[in-house]
Amino acid sequence: MTKSIIAQVGGTNVKVGKLLVNRLLPSRMLATVGPFVFLDHVYPTRFESQVPKAPTGETAHPHRGIATFTYVLSGALEHYDSAGHHGVVAAGGAQWMKAGWGVLHDENPSLDFQATGGVLHALQFWINLPARHKAEAPAYLTLHPTAVPEVLLPEAAGSLRVLLGALGDAASPVPTSSPQFLYHLQLNPKATFSLATKVGQDYAAFVPAESVRINGQPYGQSELVLFGPEMGPITFTNPSIGSVGVLVFGGEPYTEPIVAQGPFVMNSHAEIATAYEDFFAGDYGQIHYEPVTSPQDLSNRITLL
Repeated sequence: MTKSIIAQVGGTNVKVGKLLVNRLLPSRMLATVGPFVFLDHVYPTRFESQVPKAPTGETAHPHRGIATFTYVLSGALEHYDSAGHHGVVAAGGAQWMKAGWGVLHDENPSLDFQATGGVLHALQFWINLPARHKAEAPAYLTLHPTAVPEVLLPEAAGSLRVLLGALGDAASPVPTSSPQFLYHLQLNPKATFSLATKVGQDYAAFVPAESVRINGQPYGQSELVLFGPEMGPITFTNPSIGSVGVLVFGGEPYTEPIVAQGPFVMNSHAEIATAYEDFFAGDYGQIHYEPVTSPQDLSNRITLL
């Protein structure tokens, strides 16, 4: 018997800078999935080619108590943070940042993407850190597309990329602080795949675009599906004649108190107040962007991916 579906979330449109995104977590119906406390779907947005502009810091913002995970479906993003980290990832890659005790970060379309133009399409997750890890130093990892383990599904059904956690012998290189997983399932035309589940873990599926049948029911166009706690597989079927994708994520439920406000997720209101006090005191440092002083300098900074 397949795992039950107990909720469906359509999300809410919000503006993040100049981008329109669909916010699916948290929602009125669903606050968390395992350690995941936030999910923004950056709708596919076309950018015309332009003379690349280096970041100025106007979109920089703080975080504390979480790890962010940004997965690029198309386009390319560039990351800077106040701990001195810098990275660029293209479609199929991701950026993981542990905010720990506090950091400023900034993500923007990369210089090479600005130069060529195209469609930016991405997801950002926030992963709640256990209390014992919230005071750790910030960390960062660029996960290039070739570093993501990929599993071929049986009966030529498609493939599964292990972005976080593990599946069988395939394990993501991204550090985790609790049992958690994030898979990108790509189903071939008319294919079906059943994912076995584990007891004691939360499961959710997100369908960014084309419709997928999940346990026989159609979902698509930026919809999130939450599953019940009982054992049982989750069956994904692609009814179309083109390839379709679905993200499956979750993990061990977060059992400590959760207090979230703005960009901070802590375990008490007092810790939230301290997070803001430290931010306004300048304790999170500053982001040092690479300066651009000439067209040649700008050209040298465009990363070939």
